[in-house]
Amino acid sequence: MQTEKDKVIQLKRLSGNTDYYNNVFKKTEKIVSVIFYILSEIKTVPATETHTQIIRDRALKTHELSLETLTFQPHEQHEGLLRFQYGLVGLESTLRVAKTAGVIPEDIFMLLADQTDSVLRYINNHFLQNEGIPTEELTGNLVVGSVSKSTPKSSTVATANRQRRVNIPAGDISTDAYLVYSQLTDRAERIKTVLEAKPEASIKDIAEVITDVSEKTIQRELNSLIEKGQVLREGERRWSKYSVVK
Repeated sequence: MQTEKDKVIQLKRLSGNTDYYNNVFKKTEKIVSVIFYILSEIKTVPATETHTQIIRDRALKTHELSLETLTFQPHEQHEGLLRFQYGLVGLESTLRVAKTAGVIPEDIFMLLADQTDSVLRYINNHFLQNEGIPTEELTGNLVVGSVSKSTPKSSTVATANRQRRVNIPAGDISTDAYLVYSQLTDRAERIKTVLEAKPEASIKDIAEVITDVSEKTIQRELNSLIEKGQVLREGERRWSKYSVVK
């Protein structure tokens, strides 16, 4: 006998998939936010205007495609995710051209390319069973994180790490700047990134930028960095200020 529960149709949209939401949608949102932050810092002159407008249009389109994926039902996911992937590849290609033209710094481009590549790979590995866009063929060996078969992995990773290190503008610890200049992975490195941007920062200063952990957690990380000789503390208790040891 068919019950009322049996008559309910279960629609498993991607918006209900926590892994997809965090590793694809939110990461794409951060990439687009960083791009608009970078564009706001570029002085508009005739030589850059065309590039910045194309990047802006591509970034908005990519964000629209990522929002669209959240509504997909199972029978729509494959084709829809492929459209989204092509949007990401188009955005990365546009950024690469702008980098070559000198509009975007190379180290910033490498960071964005790395984040874009990680989204493409996550979709391939978890939702398309490796039937998606072959990122190595489309983006080439310049994309950080892709390891060439002919290049030893350790060598490629070391080179990528050197390329991704960027210069932090003094005093700039805004949220958008943090997304650009932080590697967004290791907690200790994230804290040092903030301290490099703003020497003599308090725990509250750091917590205003790194919002996904508590002040107590930041304090523990700072104590560990002090013990390692990487961070210097001046003052006592709530008046303490922290700086990176040069």
